[in-house]
Amino acid sequence: MNRSDPMPLAFSLYLDVLRFVAATAVFLDHLTSYPFTDNTRGPREGVALLLGSHGAVAVTLFSVLSGYVIAYVAATRERSAGDYAISRVSRLYSVVLPAIALTWFLDTAGQWLQPDFYAIQKVMWRPPSLQGYGSGLFLVNEWQLFNWGGVVPGTNAPYWSLSFEATYYLLAGLALFARRWVAVIAGIAVLALAGRTITALLPLWVLGFWLYHARDMLSARLPAPRAVAIATGLLLLALPHLLGPVKFDNFGLRFEWGRGPFNRNLLLDYAAAFLFAVHLVATYAVLKERPSLPGPSASVVRWLGTLTFPFYAIHYPALCFFAAVSPFDRESVLSMAFVVVTVCALVTAVTPVCESLKAMMRARIRGATRLSGATA
Repeated sequence: MNRSDPMPLAFSLYLDVLRFVAATAVFLDHLTSYPFTDNTRGPREGVALLLGSHGAVAVTLFSVLSGYVIAYVAATRERSAGDYAISRVSRLYSVVLPAIALTWFLDTAGQWLQPDFYAIQKVMWRPPSLQGYGSGLFLVNEWQLFNWGGVVPGTNAPYWSLSFEATYYLLAGLALFARRWVAVIAGIAVLALAGRTITALLPLWVLGFWLYHARDMLSARLPAPRAVAIATGLLLLALPHLLGPVKFDNFGLRFEWGRGPFNRNLLLDYAAAFLFAVHLVATYAVLKERPSLPGPSASVVRWLGTLTFPFYAIHYPALCFFAAVSPFDRESVLSMAFVVVTVCALVTAVTPVCESLKAMMRARIRGATRLSGATA
């Protein structure tokens, strides 16, 4: 697409819905686990199993969606290296800075109010450190060259994926705007520093990028797109239950991620990415000629889309804090409701701050760039 051929609005709104649903799936995965609404370390059952099984798949969906959206903005809005860099930096740091500040504040208050809860490993995997906050600030906490063994800012367990996202933004910028030989050499160097897990999951992000450019060709060849969209959606819901029990060890190789560090299940990641790619092509075929939602409905969906990144980036330290200070029994419905309401209220309050910070950062960086160019 070019500037005169924008993304179909109905499909764009669907992507906003998908992003919010994926963030919610990650939140529910954590909410329904020990020690937040469950006092036992055993496997989840019943409603908890139904609600909390899709966190890993949701993160894979985020990766594919990220590649798709970056391909779109690079083709339509961010058509120079400067525009791309300004947008990516402001997009990341308008959320990263509030997330790091809130993590520190909530963790400090939580450890003072409920030290026993924060002593649980699932809550505070290791003591807060300058290494965790510093590497998180520069988004290199998952770069395996440094051999940090899985550090994040404080309790913020999901923060690991922001390091992946920032690395893929950097690689895409090199591929899009640098000379070919520079992009190849610099890209290899970045991947060598980042390590095998970021490298192993890079194709999922690239898949999303490629899908954007191939969407019309693929959707034109896809038979029965409505049926395919429904079938792939149902398979994605079932996938954790189908492949979750499979003991796949990546052929004996470890692809470490997160604060464990854990071993990535590449079979689940690649299966989810393939199904989601087919789902995106099918829904694009269904929605590309459809009218958008009515104005108020579209505004609500767009608003939910703006919540997604802050929701993902701050929900875990907020979950830890509000679960710790909940006045209700941890396994009760009242405690779960208390945690859900307080976390959602905090995310809703922080999101406008992130949006304002993003606009301010873009304006300040552009202004500094113009001033630098004028005085050069």
